[in-house]
Amino acid sequence: MPYLKIQTNLALDRDTANQLMASASKLISQELGKPEELVMIALEREEYMFFNGSEAPVAFLELKAVGLPGRRTMNLSQALSEMIEAEVPVRRDRIYIKFIDVQRGMWGWNGKTLSEH
Repeated sequence: MPYLKIQTNLALDRDTANQLMASASKLISQELGKPEELVMIALEREEYMFFNGSEAPVAFLELKAVGLPGRRTMNLSQALSEMIEAEVPVRRDRIYIKFIDVQRGMWGWNGKTLSEH
């Protein structure tokens, strides 16, 4: 049920993109204690993005999950920033991360909402 969308202005080749998504999936699974089978990652690359007066490499991440604990966002921010820096050439001071805690009844899966599972 965790969903991470990564947007970047970098032109990533398929292998780099797949490695980035695989690393992100494992990280989210570990950090949130959720089975990786339930983690979804989306990557939007070569986006037109401008930050701090520059089109230098940049990334915006949006993590949505049911029951995302606010007390974990500091650790998640650090872990996600480190992962992005390690996988692609984006410095952590050029990464924004948005965290969204979604109510169970507002998340659908397998033809139902999670409040019905």
